[in-house]
Amino acid sequence: MEKNIEVVDEAGNVYEPTWPKRAKGLVKHGRARFVNENRICLACPPDMKTEDEHMSNVNNIFGDMNAADILQRINNIINQTGYITSAFEALVKMGDGDSGDCGAPGNIMGKAKAEAVAEVVRARETTNQQILRLYEKMYDDLTRLSEAEQTPKTNTEMPME
Repeated sequence: MEKNIEVVDEAGNVYEPTWPKRAKGLVKHGRARFVNENRICLACPPDMKTEDEHMSNVNNIFGDMNAADILQRINNIINQTGYITSAFEALVKMGDGDSGDCGAPGNIMGKAKAEAVAEVVRARETTNQQILRLYEKMYDDLTRLSEAEQTPKTNTEMPME
């Protein structure tokens, strides 16, 4: 079976032909009507405006940021290790504490401080991971949109039901 049913819209725009069974389904669901036995007219033409066309101007989305800027920001995050150094320095400066009495549990306060510093570092690393995922997505979107702008678009294909 071949695509032998012509598809048009109210404005006379011609789309890619479709299969007879698909044409009957479009008519049955009120999306088209038969003009003659080999042609249907779409009740609501397909929205040919794709996401890429809506977002064709990359500068509207990312401002003045480009791929090199994103990569530089990622590099800055990688090189931003001062908080780890500060955490280690804070651990070194912590005293062992004095339990005071014989048989006392020991340095409970020192352990709590060390765990607090470790949690700060862990939270910062989690934040960095989230920022890196965001930059990765932005980089992927930026390069995909740039490639889409360079690729010619065709509006002759009919969308699937």
